[in-house]
Amino acid sequence: MDAGFGSVCIMNDWNEAETRADRAQSLYEQGRWAEAAAELRAAIDIVPYNPAWYFNLALTLEAMEDYSRACRAYQSVLSLAPDDVEALNCLGMNLTRLGRYAESLRCFRRAERLDPDYEPTYCNRIVTYTEMGRHEQAEVMFYLARQLSEDCPLCYHNIACSLYARGDIGRAMWCWRRALEIDPAQPDAHARLAEAHWQRRRHADAARHYQAEIRLHGEDIPTLLDYGELLMEMGRLPAAGRQFRRVLEQSPDNPDAHYYLGELAIRREQLEAAEEQFRLVLRLDRDYPGVRARLARVLLRRGRADEARPLVLAELKLAGDDPETLQELAELLMEIGQTYRANRALRRLVALQPDDASARHNLAVSFFMLNRLEDGIRQCRRALKLRPDYALALYNLALAHWQKGDIARARRYVARAMTLAPKDDSIRELAGRIASGGLWQRLRLRLTHRRNMPNISA
Repeated sequence: MDAGFGSVCIMNDWNEAETRADRAQSLYEQGRWAEAAAELRAAIDIVPYNPAWYFNLALTLEAMEDYSRACRAYQSVLSLAPDDVEALNCLGMNLTRLGRYAESLRCFRRAERLDPDYEPTYCNRIVTYTEMGRHEQAEVMFYLARQLSEDCPLCYHNIACSLYARGDIGRAMWCWRRALEIDPAQPDAHARLAEAHWQRRRHADAARHYQAEIRLHGEDIPTLLDYGELLMEMGRLPAAGRQFRRVLEQSPDNPDAHYYLGELAIRREQLEAAEEQFRLVLRLDRDYPGVRARLARVLLRRGRADEARPLVLAELKLAGDDPETLQELAELLMEIGQTYRANRALRRLVALQPDDASARHNLAVSFFMLNRLEDGIRQCRRALKLRPDYALALYNLALAHWQKGDIARARRYVARAMTLAPKDDSIRELAGRIASGGLWQRLRLRLTHRRNMPNISA
């Protein structure tokens, strides 16, 4: 009787576990991944020796982008079924996502030894080697995979990413197109083609591919954000705003969408709305890069310099080595009278981008403002070597030489500037002042502005 009772209990436990596993499958298909994972864990607690349930838990965790726990679930599969090639392949993919490349490659090689004809272990190694910057090995994996499956769209997609990473944009685009010929619904291929067209300044083609990606695969948040940013660059502001609001429909606290809505408000001269959006970004993410600088810019435009100053200084402490952020911070620091700090930021920028003529020119301006004329002249000349038609650098060189009393050089530089920009009022005024012997102090040094902030005096 006792044995029979025990058998009934075991059977009941097994039935409950299977019921939970079946429920998890239904929840997974509905996109309710957290609930599906909870049901699978409950099933595993009851029956801890079924590798299929661990595998399904791993897939669910992948869908939740919880790659660390997914790896542990795949390892549980392998502890029960050490020769499961599919689990080894999936574990290798997730280790790659976590940047644990050496472990990932060991998984793929072990799977290859177990089944040399299992194509995904070659296809996925393209991604691993691309992430490692080992593009020759990525190509070797591509050709090995094609020997097993000539028309694998994922292989073409993965090798396209490798080609794009090393700057071979034409071949990358060909491979993405080939992936779409094989599978017209290949995920992410249209989005990557859009990115490539955007880089080549083919905005209409880029927009068409973003639209195709959204039509095929739904409103993926990164794709919507990229598409919205492209539309902003194209000047299609209402359409851009629609993309960012679509993001907020899915994720109301998405800081990127609020940041871009702030940018849109700036372009529409809606400074109060821009301030509101940037402050919301700060509440959502205190470390969001560049938002303090943008908020400070808006506050300066609204005549609230006292509020802008601490934001600029806080952003300077947080700023890493992002060139665009350093450039904007330098401009803001000059605007609030922190010229020495601006000079330091620009020196960091020039160290990062020694061939950036605009950065060198603005560094020159900061030197001029610190009355270090020779240092400024040297940086202006370097900017002109990089960009001989740089009228603004010629203008500031003329101004600096005029201050030094070297009128002959001042005249030569302003004459060159006039030939490049004959309708520029500032250059024409400087030429007139030099010719008449007027005071140089009445004229202003001019920065190169690279941010799209309307109506800021240069």
